[in-house]
Amino acid sequence: MMYLRPFDPWKSELCTCPAKYSFNPYTGCSHGCLYCYASSYIKDFFHLREKKNLIESLKREIKKIPENSLISLCNTSDPYPPVEKIKKITRKCLEIFKQHHMRVIIITKSDIVLRDMDLLRETSCVTFTITTFKYYKKLEPNAPSSFDRFKAIERLSKEGIPVGLRLDPIIPLLNEDEVEIILKEAKNCGVRHVTASTFKPRWDSWKRVSRVFPEIAEKIESLYFRDGTKISNSLYLPESLRKNLMIKVKKICDSLSLTFSSCREGFLELSNAPSCDGSHLIQEKSFSPAQVSTVF
Repeated sequence: MMYLRPFDPWKSELCTCPAKYSFNPYTGCSHGCLYCYASSYIKDFFHLREKKNLIESLKREIKKIPENSLISLCNTSDPYPPVEKIKKITRKCLEIFKQHHMRVIIITKSDIVLRDMDLLRETSCVTFTITTFKYYKKLEPNAPSSFDRFKAIERLSKEGIPVGLRLDPIIPLLNEDEVEIILKEAKNCGVRHVTASTFKPRWDSWKRVSRVFPEIAEKIESLYFRDGTKISNSLYLPESLRKNLMIKVKKICDSLSLTFSSCREGFLELSNAPSCDGSHLIQEKSFSPAQVSTVF
């Protein structure tokens, strides 16, 4: 089994990510976020597991891709679950990436990432997912608080490590009224780029949100199931509503001098950033940028 793979989110035409590799140090995630889409296709997703022979396999696989390749941690789980404090599996992987001169983009909700700042300088950036101040205990029950994440953002930024924000997902009537306050706090803490997207539920994530927020789910159900569109097994809000939400985020970002992009929304004209995922924040090295290898 290969653990380091070319990033290909279901071959979606809506994906605008740059060429990169996807790598998940753990299988599953213990954060228990209601909106998680990975639980729809990874069995027993909320039960975190270690991967068999991960480090040994990575040491072999890393030799097959060019230096300066972009590696994303993680697209389906969080590289910093609580057990990482003890296991240090993600840290061991970062050490291997650094030895082989790879660029790394971290996607996390955890302040444990601060432990690895020594490995993240020069060739990495960190993007934090923050969706709400009011409902994080219900929406992301086992993840660090949004307040702790902002503290981590501020610390990373002060240490010279570029930080982006994933305002993802925006759920109508639930957290859309928090967009401006989140973005202003992000700017204050040193965020430089924002990636935003709307809630795109699959059946299991819809059931979780409906169970915890029944009144809101009742009000927005028709937007998804009657007026929305199904794309790649995900339910999308009506295009006009999605676009208005993205325009709202972009206008606030513009006022704060933050670059903006959206994730799998289809509104390329709204993006004003060199990359949608924030990987453009990584300092370029002297050697030439690599293309994703097809050896796998």
